Amino acid sequence: MDPNESATHENALHAKPPSPSEVGSKLLAKYSDTDSLFVRNNPLGDGQSTPKAIPLQRSQELEQAIRNAPANPEPYVELGQIYVDQQRWPDARRVLDAGAEHCPEHEPLVILHEDLSIHLSSLALEQARKLNAQRPSDESRYGVEQAETDLANRRLKVCSDRYARHPDQKEILVPWAVALRQLGRQEEAVDHLQEASKEPSLRARASLQLGMCLQSLQRPLEALAAFRKAALYRSPPPEPLIRTRALELAIAIAEENHLIDSARFYTQELLESCEPSQKEALQANLKRLQATEL
Repeated sequence: MDPNESATHENALHAKPPSPSEVGSKLLAKYSDTDSLFVRNNPLGDGQSTPKAIPLQRSQELEQAIRNAPANPEPYVELGQIYVDQQRWPDARRVLDAGAEHCPEHEPLVILHEDLSIHLSSLALEQARKLNAQRPSDESRYGVEQAETDLANRRLKVCSDRYARHPDQKEILVPWAVALRQLGRQEEAVDHLQEASKEPSLRARASLQLGMCLQSLQRPLEALAAFRKAALYRSPPPEPLIRTRALELAIAIAEENHLIDSARFYTQELLESCEPSQKEALQANLKRLQATEL
């Protein structure tokens, strides 16, 4: 064996394992639940599929209709959707910005305009991350941070505006809270998530996010209770991914706070529903926990 490889191997054998708090922090970063942040009825194009072919004549007719009757919302919606389908983002922004200005009360138009603003910020973040991966620098890392902040702020505004228009749509509270959490406004996020968790259909997802907020606020026992609710709520049961995430976070926080009995319990619960590839590691962890003094 090469001497350098031998030294590396020796270091690995004696390396200090990550603390439960370090593991918990990594899990919190991993489980940002970003999919729920896109508050929209119809998904926009993701930039990967082939843009739809739309007859040029139709888009020209709609452009003319907008010039002739700028207070009519329907042409904005149809033309804006055409440009979205074709991934012509500058044209889509131009048309929907004008539509939102002239027809601010037309809900389908407002929703499409809001969705586009989020989508464009998402594309900007994706581009910033690619640039940073290709040419890492302080400047490119700052660009990623700025793009992340811009996206969170846009999601925040969309959720706030949409909830003001539709206070009955409690599902908006969860992505709104996630955006607040990403901006460091944890206490506000907690209020939104506690409200959302009153709805049975939202309880698991809201409780998962609530636990992450409470953990960031150094309120571990409350966080553990929220993770338990997210994982073990029975009616309706949580989605498998939410259950798995909540149990993993519950295990980490229980270990960090020396709640060994709880860590054993959550590990056993996770073993019942985990992927086969996870089973061996979980069984080893459970064995270690069972050998740990309470």
